[in-house]
Amino acid sequence: MWLRRGVLLGCLLMIGGGVASAQQSAEEARELGWSNATDLSYVQTDGNSAARTLGFANRLRYVWPDARFQFDMTSVRSDTSDDRFYQVDPGFVFPVGTTPDDLTFQLVAPSPSPDVANYLAGGKYDKNISEQFFWNAGASWDRNEDAGLLHRYIAFAGVGNTWSDTEDRQFSTSYGLSVTDREEEASDPEKDRRFGGARLGVDYLERLSAMTVFESDFTTNVNVANVSDYSFNTTNSVTVSMSENLSLKVSLQLLYENEPALETGLDVVAHAELLDPDGIPGSGDELFETVASGGAMLVLGSADARKGSLDTVFRTALVITF
Repeated sequence: MWLRRGVLLGCLLMIGGGVASAQQSAEEARELGWSNATDLSYVQTDGNSAARTLGFANRLRYVWPDARFQFDMTSVRSDTSDDRFYQVDPGFVFPVGTTPDDLTFQLVAPSPSPDVANYLAGGKYDKNISEQFFWNAGASWDRNEDAGLLHRYIAFAGVGNTWSDTEDRQFSTSYGLSVTDREEEASDPEKDRRFGGARLGVDYLERLSAMTVFESDFTTNVNVANVSDYSFNTTNSVTVSMSENLSLKVSLQLLYENEPALETGLDVVAHAELLDPDGIPGSGDELFETVASGGAMLVLGSADARKGSLDTVFRTALVITF
């Protein structure tokens, strides 16, 4: 709880600091000050299938002569409908093991319900120590329900190097320490909920032409007490400008967990065929033999497994910049 409050307070303080310093001179206004870019994508299908997919990303920046503040939000949410089915009308009474001949039923088309939900919010503040050296601090929160991650709060601080900072190329690396507090769907005895970590970040921008920009960012967070417990988040994108404030953007985001969340209570399912050695039904010598497919489907118990390590998010979006 203390870390969550600290993360939220840190974000508010950074935003407050940016607002308090927004009174830059008019001659700096063209290159310095506030900027914002919003990515929007939405897909809806109806008819034989029903789905709603919303993608949103926003980057808010403020630039001083010797410092930078950045706040990012991304989300992907997809609602899909289950397969249609017939539901028998209420009131029928019949013996176990039989099916009435005069059943009446209604076609049911389920409404779309949440299927994928992935959210991230984070901010950081960079302050130059020299032309090529800076310190930074920040915090983030993320949630990935399909990966079994309910909440993850990270606060970090460190230093970095600016290797290039021109109109056509921007390249920097950062290194620091972090504190992580995470909550997963299932309790995992092999992983720490709270831990101190090491953090590495890489940011790169290349202007390929007057209208086209390539961007890449990479962040990894490692548990220093268990180095196999690490994650990384990287996004590569190409943006093509259509006007001063409107662009098209294609991006690929990779979310990796080297020790994914635990998933409990998975059914152990067998496909089986009935063997009757003496050919006399009900004699008591019948056996089931498992097969690759077909036959009867039997649930023989449950077991635990880990979620997949890698999630990918591919976006095509309209970008509004101001």
